[in-house]
Amino acid sequence: MKLSFTSQDIDKVEAELIVLMLFEKDVPFKGLLGKLDWRINGRLSDFVAKNHFKGKAKELLLMPSERRFKSGEIMVLGLGKKDQFTQEHISKVLDYFLETIEKKKTEQICFSLSQLLSGQFEWRNAVRLLLSKIVDLKTVKEVILCEPVELVRDAKRRQINFGPQIQVDYL
Repeated sequence: MKLSFTSQDIDKVEAELIVLMLFEKDVPFKGLLGKLDWRINGRLSDFVAKNHFKGKAKELLLMPSERRFKSGEIMVLGLGKKDQFTQEHISKVLDYFLETIEKKKTEQICFSLSQLLSGQFEWRNAVRLLLSKIVDLKTVKEVILCEPVELVRDAKRRQINFGPQIQVDYL
């Protein structure tokens, strides 16, 4: 399996599927979600405004990119209420997310763990947790983590070793 770290704009990353996460009632969109919503002319905002998608825990929305950026599709995963989300929920979110990716038979995914976590230490632990879970999946061949430049620099500086079955690249 290949793991790539990049600080490129998410709409410039070439991937089969981009996965973003949304807390319930976390509007207007900011960061990566705001950027992709802008690129698809506010279609995600329309879904939320019309109550077709609310960001409730385990709620999923799959949308085509319509070639407005380099990914084929966008998946938005609802996380539930932000004030009820704790560090312990990260493992459950990753389990659900990976189960969904496996069912979809997606080989290449791009997403950001920093949208869930505030600090570098927590982020590094989440990356390790993700890899411990994803290495057993049959379909996923490449994971691209689109993260802020300081997190990518930190990962590169530390030369984090994820084991012999994971090839690591820094884009």
